[in-house]
Amino acid sequence: MITFVLVHGSGGNARTWSTLQQELALRGHRTLAIDLPGRGAGFTEAYYTQDLETFAAEPSPLAGTTLADLAEHVTGLIRRVREHGPVVLVGHSFGGLPVTAAATAAADLLDGLVYIAAQCPVDRAPGDYLALPEWSTSELLPATAPLLVADPARLGAVRVNWRGADAGQRAALRAAMCDELTDEQFLQVVNASQPDDYFWHTDPAWDVRASKEVFDRLPHTYVRLGADRSMPPAAQDRYIADADALSPANPFTVHTVDSSHGGFFRSPESVAEILDQFVSERMAYSLNSPQASNPSRR
Repeated sequence: MITFVLVHGSGGNARTWSTLQQELALRGHRTLAIDLPGRGAGFTEAYYTQDLETFAAEPSPLAGTTLADLAEHVTGLIRRVREHGPVVLVGHSFGGLPVTAAATAAADLLDGLVYIAAQCPVDRAPGDYLALPEWSTSELLPATAPLLVADPARLGAVRVNWRGADAGQRAALRAAMCDELTDEQFLQVVNASQPDDYFWHTDPAWDVRASKEVFDRLPHTYVRLGADRSMPPAAQDRYIADADALSPANPFTVHTVDSSHGGFFRSPESVAEILDQFVSERMAYSLNSPQASNPSRR
């Protein structure tokens, strides 16, 4: 039986995937959702009580964490679960960076890659992609900027006070992240979002890029989120185009889901169906046949 190893994005943790895991289980699939290093430990009292002075001064559990740490963590879990059968690595959003790094480090342990509106750098550093015109319409940074706490360079992490958003700021966040949710549903997202994130945007140590050898060898799917206002579809298309230019004999299989950046977690059926199809369509792909035909784009 195949195991889908699920890698969360910014502000997330293993619990982010719970609804998709339930849907995949109902379809007969095994999943492993992981916490990246420093994630999933919960919230501090200062954040919970909104003691902002203390909150801003607290050390971050993510400070000093590198992409190499994330790749080692993901690779170690892949190695363990691989003992029980094939493994497909799935990343959402920022999770595309550790997915790409782990795939490069452990391609022989993997049977496929899936990027869900995820970063997939190819010919430039991850942070440099954010400066491209395709990213210019992203609403995420303007929505989160008023909620930033402390200096990321001093803290060693990007700290967002999700709970401090007023009604107008929450509306902007909801529009950027998951516009199809109601206000009440979005409050659940805010309550579950981790305040600290990795400070990777300008750090050369976080420069990971897709490997031609890996992308020539492994079947890989990209799930475009067509209503995404955090990672615009044009930005997603840029990752796809760059990867296809890197590996023209084995391009991405592309599916589009009418979802915002995080809305599919509330209604996971479409993404679950794509992962279900990945098993039936792609696992026949031979790792020893890099010239194997690619299924039609959807």
